[in-house]
Order: sequence, then C-alpha cells, then structure tokens
Amino acid sequence: MNGQPDSSPTADPIDALDAAADRPRRMTRAQQRVATRLALLEATAQCLMEEGYDGLTTRRVAERAGVAQSTLMHHFPTRDAFLVEAVTHLAMRLADQALDRIDLQALRDPAGRGAVLDQAWTQFTTPEALAVLQLWTAAWNEPELAATLAELEARLGAILMATASTLFPEQTDDARFPALIDTAVCLIRGLVIGIPISGMDATAARWAAMQPILLEAAAQLLDVPPDPD
Repeated sequence: MNGQPDSSPTADPIDALDAAADRPRRMTRAQQRVATRLALLEATAQCLMEEGYDGLTTRRVAERAGVAQSTLMHHFPTRDAFLVEAVTHLAMRLADQALDRIDLQALRDPAGRGAVLDQAWTQFTTPEALAVLQLWTAAWNEPELAATLAELEARLGAILMATASTLFPEQTDDARFPALIDTAVCLIRGLVIGIPISGMDATAARWAAMQPILLEAAAQLLDVPPDPD
C-alpha cells in the first residue's frame, strides 16, 4: 500500500505440494463403511478369543469396535446376518494363514510329512482358531450358523483338495485320496474340540500318539505306485 515491495517470503509451491501430500486425506463414505465393517469383524475375533461364544453379543462387539450398537445394526440388520459374515471372514482368514504358514510342498517328501502335520496342528490350536472352533459347537443350536458353516466347509474343502491335487496329481482319481485328507482334518479338529475337557497337554500327547498312524496311512496311498489296472 505504501509503494514499497512486499518483503514477506513467497511460499515454495513444491513445499506446499509436499505439505498437502502429508496431510491425511478424509475417507470417502464408501471407505468409511468398509473400515467400519472390518473393525466390527475384527472385534468379533477379539470377543470370541477373550469372552467365548457366550460373550459374542452385538453390544460387546460394538463396544470393542468403538461404535454405537445402532451402527452395527445398520451394517448387519439381524444377528444371523452378522454371524454369517463374521464367521466367513474369520474362517477364510484362518485358511489363508494356514496356506501361508504350512509348507504343503513338504508333503511330497515322506520324511517331511510329520513336520507338515505339526504345522497344521499348530494352526488349529492358535488362540484365534480355538475361538472360532466354538462356532462348530454352537451350530447345534443355531440353524443359520450351521448352514453357514456347511457352506464354509465346502469352500475350504475345495481349496484344500485343489492344493492337494496339484501336489499329487497321480492320486487325484483315487477315492481314498480325498478321504485321507478328510481324515487328517477331522482327526485334528476332533482332538481340538476336546481340549477344554482333557487339557492342552493331554490332547497334544494324544495327537503325538496318533500322528504316526496317520503318516502310515498316508504312505500307503502316496508312496505306493498306483495300480495300472
């Protein structure tokens, strides 16, 4: 105003762009919705692990997720709808973790199969897996939950069979092959369900005694050349 040049520093446009990039961007409504649903599903896992299936209420899950119970009901209008998605989310996540952590390629080596079974046992006995397994027991009195678990078992079974068939293509047509895989899964799951009754140590000891029998059955199928007839 007085005719003198403005001596105030001029902002560097590059610095301004960097500062704008560093500022957290606000999530869109769609992103907020996805984030809220994920928080609710993760809260379900925590609730199962720490409070058991009896503590899995919409109120407790909403509290753990840091949202109002009405928000949970907005995303999941009924308890059945909530259970269906929560169970699917948790089970598929556990399946992904198992596929990542279990060295299935080692099944082709007879000497490595025991280690693979031990890895499977470890995955079935994580706190999260033990918590989710409570849902199989709850399915006795929850028809909707039972239907969801049946669909999940079919999906997980298909994933497991596809992986196993890739490793052992020569056994794919043998009816005993899927039965062997089912035997291993059912054996481990059945033992794990008994952990609250027998305790972890006693159940692990039973697993150690049964594992050689399972390995022997696997060797009879996987290591003996198929009958050309």
